[in-house]
Formats: sequence, C-alpha cells, structure tokens
Amino acid sequence: MPRTAENEFGAAVLDKEDRAVAFVEVKVEPVDNWATVLTRQLANFDERDAFILTVDLNCIQLYKPVGQNLGEPIVRLDSKQVLQHYDPEFGRKRVFEFYLLTLVLAWLRDLAYHWKSENPPSAEELRRAGLLEKFEGGTTQRFGD
Repeated sequence: MPRTAENEFGAAVLDKEDRAVAFVEVKVEPVDNWATVLTRQLANFDERDAFILTVDLNCIQLYKPVGQNLGEPIVRLDSKQVLQHYDPEFGRKRVFEFYLLTLVLAWLRDLAYHWKSENPPSAEELRRAGLLEKFEGGTTQRFGD
C-alpha cells in the first residue's frame, strides 16, 4: 500500500490479508483538534471499515470516522502508560515523531502477534472498540519517511 496523495498518514495497521484496518498519525506536540490536523487525509478518506489512530505525547485516541467526519474518539489512552511498556524512559526524555511512531508500531505489532507480551497494554479497550480482532495476526506498515 504505497503512500499517495490520497493517503498521507504515517502508517497503517494491516490484517492477515494485508488490508488496511486502521491508519495511524502521530505528532509530538499535544493536539486539541485532530480533525483540523487531518483535514487533507479526511478529505480523501474512503476506507469505510477502517479506524484512525491518533497519537501525541499525552494521548492515544481511536476514531471510527463516518465518511470524512472524524467524529469523537471511541477510545482514549494515556500515551505514557501504553508506550513505557516498550521504552521505560518514555515520558522522561525528548521524543521525535519518527521514534514516537516506532514505539506505536511496536505496540500495535505486539497486539497483533504478541512478540513482547501475552497481554499488551490496552488490548481490552481495543477489543471492545472492535479493532483488535481485525488485525490479530496482521502487521503494520510505515509510509515513506
């Protein structure tokens, strides 16, 4: 799934058949209104069954957009609580977007195939939201860095 003008997210979460089930966007600065940040991505968003996962240093949010409307997050998680599982120093050192995305992708791959832990952080919240079962056994794909 190459990055195109229609797909400007940082990464995708793929199911076992390599279909995108979620798109990921990260920012190191706290974001108050993700719909504003994702204006271009949402203008071309036509993935009816896909979720959007937004991440900043404070919060991980999961959305289930309807058309081009991002709506309200259906899951909110504390970034530090989740990502310290993959870097114990997270929250105590300076982090850049590339590394933040790397940590998020490590977490998502752990959720997909349990490379680090049997019960990755916040698995139950993503299961209740309907995302986890969509990508169990799948992987992630980072778009052009």
